[in-house]
Amino acid sequence: MSSDSLLKDISGGERDVLLYLLDHEGLVPAGRIAEDSGAGVERVVSVLNSLSQKGIVELETIERKEYVLSKEGEEYCEKGLPEMRLLETLHRLGGRAPMDEVVGAAGLTGQARGIAIGWAKRNGWVAVGREEGKAMLFALTDSADSEVAVVLRAVRDGEAVDDCLDGALQQAIERGLVLVRTQKEFVARLKDDMRGWVRELGHEESGVIVDLTPELLMSGRWRGRTFKRYNMEIQPAFASYGKKHPYAEFNDWLREILIGLGFTEWYGPYVETEFWNNDSLFVPQDHVAREVQNQFRVARPYDHGLIPDREYYQAVKAVHEHGGDTGSTGWQSTYSKEVATRLCLRSHTTPVSMRYLYEHRTSPQKMFIIDRNFRAESLSASHAQEFNQCEGIIMDRGLTLRDLLGYLQEICRRVGIKKTKAKPGQFPFTEPSVEVFAKHETLGWIEVAPGGIFRPEVTRPLGITDTVLAWGIGSGRLYMAAMDISDIRELYTRDLNWLRRSYFVR
Repeated sequence: MSSDSLLKDISGGERDVLLYLLDHEGLVPAGRIAEDSGAGVERVVSVLNSLSQKGIVELETIERKEYVLSKEGEEYCEKGLPEMRLLETLHRLGGRAPMDEVVGAAGLTGQARGIAIGWAKRNGWVAVGREEGKAMLFALTDSADSEVAVVLRAVRDGEAVDDCLDGALQQAIERGLVLVRTQKEFVARLKDDMRGWVRELGHEESGVIVDLTPELLMSGRWRGRTFKRYNMEIQPAFASYGKKHPYAEFNDWLREILIGLGFTEWYGPYVETEFWNNDSLFVPQDHVAREVQNQFRVARPYDHGLIPDREYYQAVKAVHEHGGDTGSTGWQSTYSKEVATRLCLRSHTTPVSMRYLYEHRTSPQKMFIIDRNFRAESLSASHAQEFNQCEGIIMDRGLTLRDLLGYLQEICRRVGIKKTKAKPGQFPFTEPSVEVFAKHETLGWIEVAPGGIFRPEVTRPLGITDTVLAWGIGSGRLYMAAMDISDIRELYTRDLNWLRRSYFVR
């Protein structure tokens, strides 16, 4: 671009910044330009970006660290480090004294007690021993100076920390006494080969108009002037904005799909008795899935719960022991109330389906839940210890497995999965059972929706004789297949870069 055309493209604000840079050598912070000119920092940075794109100035970003005290650091700066207070108190007590007496006299309580003793020992200031059954403290040095205390005072007073105190500074940071904040600052300087041109620019009045104001229109001073040209092809800088987590957005969309298909949303507790989590579903009490390596057992504050309905409990017990009135032979083993009342974290959402059927025993019914479950899985690309499941049931007369497959394929289609296939499956509480797989571009075929028809051993204890279709869609795997995500751990990541660039398109 020639000097003449460049001159026509310079606004009044850009002209002022250029003349300011002409009077200052080296890199000049944008904040200083804004302060001296009375303009806003954002406005100055915008002008510098424009001048940088025109090749007139060099614009850089400098990161500098700023140190501030945490609340704990402020307390220690005022009262003294716990380890120093401990040593000073120990000297006042004669250099040796019971540990509890020293700690109490120093006013150290709670967490500060362990911090003081730990750092005093690590620094070689005190030794710990026992006399007559009491824990004792012995002073190993007459006095002790701490460089960490020097660092805290320097940070408090806004002074630079000497290089010789780098080790103490790192210790203060690791102890959480000093917080590190990174400040970004824009700095700019005028290119050497443009100085002469800018010097000439100072003798000319800029004819470029940036804003067409009422005053310009009324006075007629806009005539014969040039309007600032704007580059309509330039890509703006990426701006991070608040938004819903993409996986949460996917679950909301899945929820809308099911409501649109006529389902009612339901909820249930995370902590269940094994009666609801397993027994009501005809899972044998010695099933491997109940072992602690697959199911989280609750120990405190309570390890057993209550049976709410004695009649229903007896019906489930009969089904397990000899099949009850279902025509089944059951599991031919003694049913244990101690096992049935044990508390566990919900390992699937099917107990919510059973709680729903317990309250809604007449057809027709359509229910779903999208919520968390917990299993003691080994963390991998396709398995997580905490996961979301989309559970659904349909109860009515004359339903078949074809109806279930139709619903599952429709749900997969609506979230954007193009290829699905099904094969026979086997589960303790459904027969016949099916497993629906979705095609993942990277992982291949992954199971997303197991389901089937509830067995009579599940529904008859409730007095239900109509067909009940049930499924448990892994919404995390469904999302992975829909969005081509190859690692389930990304669904729960705190990586801001991933979160900012990821989205779910309905």
